[in-house]
Amino acid sequence: MRVKAAILILCVSVLAAILAMHLGSPSRFPEKTGRARAPRDGTASAGKTEAPAEQTRTNRSEGPLDGFYMSNGTQRVFVRYDTPDPLLRSFLQSVMDASSDPRVRGRDLFMKICAACHQRDGEGKDGVAPPLAGSEWVRAASATRLARIVLNGLTGAVQVRGKEWNLPMPRWREILNDDQVAVVLTYVRSELGDERASAVTPESIAAARREARATPETSDELLRIPDR
Repeated sequence: MRVKAAILILCVSVLAAILAMHLGSPSRFPEKTGRARAPRDGTASAGKTEAPAEQTRTNRSEGPLDGFYMSNGTQRVFVRYDTPDPLLRSFLQSVMDASSDPRVRGRDLFMKICAACHQRDGEGKDGVAPPLAGSEWVRAASATRLARIVLNGLTGAVQVRGKEWNLPMPRWREILNDDQVAVVLTYVRSELGDERASAVTPESIAAARREARATPETSDELLRIPDR
């Protein structure tokens, strides 16, 4: 575990250096400003950073989100979606696919790219992202709606655990491949939703991806999709 943690820290550090070199803006790597809530499993809590203004906008604001955070549990690096560098994109893929075990990869991906907003325990955070733990969207019989949210993003109001949220979810279509989406959704559904949830397959993600969409999904549209 110590060796794995050291490798992850090294990867994030190298990523930060590469990003700084190619993007030329050290302000894209915000410093830690506090402590995150301790996860349920008792592991060390993640360092907390303030997101750029674009990351905290609601859908009533103008302009799309321009990037996302990657985290190794103690450090977070902000990555722009419009990064054109093929070497950087290849490096990101290698960092996200650090393990060959689908269960481990799903958890690792969640901690690196999802926990920054939805929190390590999946409970979400006001003004940042709704909860995934116990969410009716996660506990649904089918993962089709979740797959479309991950691929296409989400805009507008959405009800989660009896509360209305109106925060933008960025699209991951260009960042994650079918297998990566499948393993992270399998982790979310089995660990934060229902341990009996069936695994999400890359084939089902590929089918959702074939339905090209230029704009984010909305709650009303997603709820019209049969849950089966």
